[in-house]
Amino acid sequence: MIAKGDKISVLDHGFVRYIDHMGSDQRIVEAARVSYKSASKGEEADKKLLHYLWKNRHTSPFEMVTITLNIKMPIFVMRQYIRHRMQSVNEMSARYTELPEEFYVPKMWRIQSKTNKQGSELDDSIDQEFCTSQLEEGYRAAFKVYLTLLNSGVAKEMARFILPVGIYTEFYAAWDLKNLLHFITLREDPHAQWEHQQYGKAIKRILVEFFPWTMEAYGKYKFEVKETQ
Repeated sequence: MIAKGDKISVLDHGFVRYIDHMGSDQRIVEAARVSYKSASKGEEADKKLLHYLWKNRHTSPFEMVTITLNIKMPIFVMRQYIRHRMQSVNEMSARYTELPEEFYVPKMWRIQSKTNKQGSELDDSIDQEFCTSQLEEGYRAAFKVYLTLLNSGVAKEMARFILPVGIYTEFYAAWDLKNLLHFITLREDPHAQWEHQQYGKAIKRILVEFFPWTMEAYGKYKFEVKETQ
């Protein structure tokens, strides 16, 4: 059972935290039935209608419910995440706040995919320890300069220039359910970057708790993700 404030850990320092939501599966059905001024015919019929709506892509009723999440992720993931523009976001500002020394360090390094120009894949040829040591060395050096600049009186909005995109950021995000499910469809796809997939899976776990009918329909009638060239 997920309660207000509960977190799902993601990657090494990240998380998805449930804040609150408005509406339910029943609200989606009510919004659909108003088109015909049709009263509910009971729970079984309501669930059947919701499945029909999702299967046939009558998705506007799913915009009638919303959910707010508190998310912490590396900036390089945030740059992909924010491309999903059908959400409201308020992010922690490094202009006002001194950032903590929290950087993403992968457990496994991947090579460039041989079949997908923007993807990656595991390969035994990589020296995992060497790559990790190089990354951590770069992080330490950059963060040391960041602190030196701050201690020299440089404004936070300028000292941050030195920080790598592997540093974590944090934000609140509010979604309607239709657009959040579109996000999950894209980001849990195997072609999405692995780190971003983990956030899609964490958000999905929260949605299953509060919108069980919708998530059942989502799993049963999965929208196809078309690869771009």
